[in-house]
This record gives sequence, structure tokens and C-alpha cells, in this order.
Amino acid sequence: MPVRLVRLGIPSFLFLLPLLAEAQITISGIRISDASVGRAVRILKTANDVANAGSILASKGSSTKRARAAVTTGKRYIGVPYVWGGSTPDGFDCSGFVQYVYKKNGVPLPRTSRQMAHAGKGLSPSIANLREGDLMLFRGKSGVIAHVALYAGGNRILHSSSSRGGVGFDDLYSKRGAYFRSHLVAARRITGNGPALMDALRQILRDYPFDDFDPPDGAPRITIR
Repeated sequence: MPVRLVRLGIPSFLFLLPLLAEAQITISGIRISDASVGRAVRILKTANDVANAGSILASKGSSTKRARAAVTTGKRYIGVPYVWGGSTPDGFDCSGFVQYVYKKNGVPLPRTSRQMAHAGKGLSPSIANLREGDLMLFRGKSGVIAHVALYAGGNRILHSSSSRGGVGFDDLYSKRGAYFRSHLVAARRITGNGPALMDALRQILRDYPFDDFDPPDGAPRITIR
């Protein structure tokens, strides 16, 4: 039978970890079958972020200003290395980076690019339609969304990219940028404030549960000097 952990605190959860390596667990409505211990811990942290996110929604200003502020925040982390599954300044994957810089500006987002494809307001995936801070979503080798970046204005994206080794800008009209233009399949604009953002996040987590971290992107590799 599934083990329900919604009412357990983190210490209790850690005590049960040896029993959960091959168990089916449910955390805040998110079911994970045969979850690894490490992944279960990361999911629990995500659930706790949702529960505690009300405390970070005190920031003022329109969603447009906060989107721009997310890009400004992201620039501070240029050069931070790419780490698969990473969501801190010690190392980011693509969605971990986007989630982190938006959270710094009072906006809670889900964890993966596929979940983020349902956040905010949908836009036509055309560069001409975008403004600073919009989410750009790209298909991977399987055709499924597998990468997310922030539109940074001036035909540039800001993202944590495995093929560039970490956080940085890419010019969408460069030779390398052609890959991202050809793989762009969706764009989202983060809208709303306070309770609306929290309600939207809960809906996404309920309808589109965590399904593993985003894979490395397939863009042409570059060497950062």
C-alpha cells in the first residue's frame, strides 16, 4: 500500500527513508512509484516549497516587472555550472535555474520544463511576441519539451545549458542559436499575483506531476573560456 507522508515532518521522513527505496509513496498528492531515496527527498523539498511559498509572495510590483527582475537576478549567476537536477547556485539545470530566479522575485513555479509549459499565459512561440522574462520551451530529441530558457530581450535567451556548461546568454540568431529557434515549441508569460500564483502552482502540480528532471539539451556544444 502507498505510504502517505503529507503530515510527516522532514525528520520523520528521513527516518523512514530506508523503507521507501522501493516503495510507492505519495507526497502532497504527487505519487512516485519505486522512488529512489534521493529523488524522494527532492520531491519532498518541492512540496515544502509549495506549502511555504506564501512567505515569498510579499514582493510588490506587476508581473511584468517581476519577470524583468527575474532576468536581472539570473544575470548574477552567469558562469554557475550546469548540474543535472541542480536547483541552487552550486549548480543549475535548465528548469532549476528558471524556478530559482523567479522564486527570488516572489513567483513560485513548478520544477520541470514540462510542468512550466502550463504556467502562466500561453503565447505564440514566436520571438517577435516575447518580452523580457517570458519562458521559452524547447523540444528534446524525443519531441517532448525538455528545455526551458528565459527570454532576455534583444533576441537573446538566458539559461543553464548543458551544451555551454552552465548559465549564460545565447544569441538566437547566431549559428548555435539556430538550434534553439528550430526547437522552440511553446512560450509562456507569467501573470497573476499572490493567491492566484499559488492556486495555479497547485493546479499544475496536481495535473502534471514531477516526471524526472530535464535532460541535457542537444544544442551544439561550446567551450567557455
